[in-house]
Amino acid sequence: MPKHPHLMIQGTGSHVGKTTLVAGLCRLYANKGLRVAPFKSQNMSLNSFVTEENEEIARATAVQSFAARQRPIVHMNPLLLKPKSDSVSQLIIHGRPHQDVDAREYFLSDTHRALKLSAIQESIDHLTRHYDLVIAEGAGSCAEPNLRPFDVVNMEVAHRLDARVYLAVDIDKGGIAAELLGTLRVLELVAPEDCERIAGFIINKFRGDRQVLQPAIDFIEHHAKRPVVGVMPYLSLALEEEDRVQPRMHGAPEIDVAVLYLPHISNSTDFDYLQEEPHVRVRFVRSVDQLGAPDAIIVPGTKNTVGDLLHLRRIGFERVLQDLSTTTPIVGICGGFQMLGRELLDEGRRESEHGSTTGLGLLDIDVEFLPGKTVFNRHYTPTPDNPFASAGEVSGYEIHSGLVRYASARPLYAHAGGVDGAVHERLPIFGTFIHDLFKNPRLSRAFINTLRQRKGLPVLTAPLSNHDTRREESYNRLAAALAEHMTTFA
Repeated sequence: MPKHPHLMIQGTGSHVGKTTLVAGLCRLYANKGLRVAPFKSQNMSLNSFVTEENEEIARATAVQSFAARQRPIVHMNPLLLKPKSDSVSQLIIHGRPHQDVDAREYFLSDTHRALKLSAIQESIDHLTRHYDLVIAEGAGSCAEPNLRPFDVVNMEVAHRLDARVYLAVDIDKGGIAAELLGTLRVLELVAPEDCERIAGFIINKFRGDRQVLQPAIDFIEHHAKRPVVGVMPYLSLALEEEDRVQPRMHGAPEIDVAVLYLPHISNSTDFDYLQEEPHVRVRFVRSVDQLGAPDAIIVPGTKNTVGDLLHLRRIGFERVLQDLSTTTPIVGICGGFQMLGRELLDEGRRESEHGSTTGLGLLDIDVEFLPGKTVFNRHYTPTPDNPFASAGEVSGYEIHSGLVRYASARPLYAHAGGVDGAVHERLPIFGTFIHDLFKNPRLSRAFINTLRQRKGLPVLTAPLSNHDTRREESYNRLAAALAEHMTTFA
């Protein structure tokens, strides 16, 4: 089958729906029999995914890859930045940590440009050799004059890929005519050859009567000399967010789970699956005043374990957690698991500039930060001490630094490489490095039923959630909406 011209979705700004549009286009063209690859040259996100080769890419790209019915690989996202502080990020190249980089130097200088472009070009060459169609995603706004000389994610990629570019705008925010025409004008002023790449516009997240919108479309097309190729309706989809926490409202929650919001929270998608259990509300809590009286508290993963632990300490959560530890189940995931221990040893300041500190003291373990990073997909078998052993084997992935040394706490799971996690010998406290733990339906149900029994509620007997089925339904609904509302891609 001949190859299709490559496509790229860029935006007038962040959160206009680029990631979702690319996922939908991946499924649409996969349904046509094309071998499709998503591509985002560089992503800054703390929600990451571990490939089958135990390499790390942005989770949003993996979501797009599954939409394309392809196996996620590092060439779909050659550069990943994981922020460790306001000015420093870990740079991951082709799935492996490269070095920590300063934001100003990284984004506004040529210091790393050759390295970045080399990795990007290697990935473009791989994808164009092995796939019929590459559908690329830009980042933020494509019209940033200060960033254009150092661009590696928007128009620079479009030129290298020789892609047709469609500019997306979020009508839910308002001001689409100004955003589209303003973006086009900035592109004309900064680099006219970039402007020539724009093949049309996509109005996204529309709610209302298309006829009411038509005069604005006519105005935009007249002045831009480019078509509005489609108006996508606002869709509620069961797809993971790229880099935002999205709590779902629940009309009548019987179980209330509070997740402590950390400044460098990572892989917050871990808790999406709990919200699919009946009558469960998951809240992200930023202060002690917001905590209330939850049925369980989760300390999530973070890219800066020590720094975020000190943050919790400053705002009063340490005392609250210690006070509640005898009555309220407390769960630590990855960095949150490390925080629950006695000592976090970082004499080499590998984790952060803060060095070593005491933990929350809720689990009898110590953590030592050593060189290297654990990145693995695994299967885990519950230990005899695991309170959810009846849920059986679970699968998930690990992305962490740090070695756990056990005292009286007992491991939670065993795996081919050793053991994972820890459980308190008496109190309802446990921790684990496993991301996607709650994606295992039997484990989620066992956890929620334990909380229900503690409240005197009957256990749930409804069928277990099927996350893959829900995701597939969303992909297909998204592709069908694109086919209906965007004739250019039909």
